[in-house]
Amino acid sequence: MPKPKPQTFIADRFALYEEAVQEPEDELALLEGALRRAGRPAVRLREDFSGTALLSATWVGADPRRVAVAVDNDPAVHDWARLRRLPRLGQAAKRLRLVQADVRRGPRGPFDAIVALNFSYRALHARKELKDYLRGALRALAPGGVLMLDAYGGWLTQQGLTERRKLGGGLTYVWEHDDFDPITCRARASIHFERSGGRRLPGAFHYDWRLWSLPELTDLLEEVGFTGLEVLWDVEPEGVPPRYLPRRSAENQPAWLAYLFARRPRRRAGRKGGQG
Repeated sequence: MPKPKPQTFIADRFALYEEAVQEPEDELALLEGALRRAGRPAVRLREDFSGTALLSATWVGADPRRVAVAVDNDPAVHDWARLRRLPRLGQAAKRLRLVQADVRRGPRGPFDAIVALNFSYRALHARKELKDYLRGALRALAPGGVLMLDAYGGWLTQQGLTERRKLGGGLTYVWEHDDFDPITCRARASIHFERSGGRRLPGAFHYDWRLWSLPELTDLLEEVGFTGLEVLWDVEPEGVPPRYLPRRSAENQPAWLAYLFARRPRRRAGRKGGQG
């Protein structure tokens, strides 16, 4: 995606977020691998908590057969996408639909894949809320379809901290972890941006999340009927580009990022001479 012009770069928080946080090509490569393992075509995608629909746009732009539905309940992000994203897609924009809705009542599909990334599903604090979302995602998938979630953890996620990462062009991304409640596992965090010369965009984004653990997520997925659960863990040491492989256990780290995949079971064939 072309970079915003320098004079507007610090003002456009959505463009800044995409530059600092999202890696759609890498995440879609992981999703495509999961779909191959599940024996599903990589054609119909639903992106939940879609934000500016960068992942959906990357999906439809990669193959003329592909279609995507981007679901978010914030009208501002889709307004931005209509202004900044769809015109750049050209004819592929016809295969991307923006839907403003609560993801728990999103389009029914069927879809080959549903993704909920950037940890946004963690805005669902109550177990019932998250379970309702996962149950709805299961219904919206085609048999054998894949759900993809991301997750993070480690002991640094349970304490206050500020991390800075230079993005180039004099721009710095700032992640501020404000607080963590060990009783509710509720965490609050913020994203800020700084630019050389003293310009700042404080509080560009604020988050109020429950830090769902991987066992909690896998238990819920199995309860609503998902199968074939996989946790993909970064097997490379710090400072090396990540490489995510399926793992059943891992050594804890100060901070970690993982991806979770689950499948809707395929329909069972009816018994001979009996009811299907």
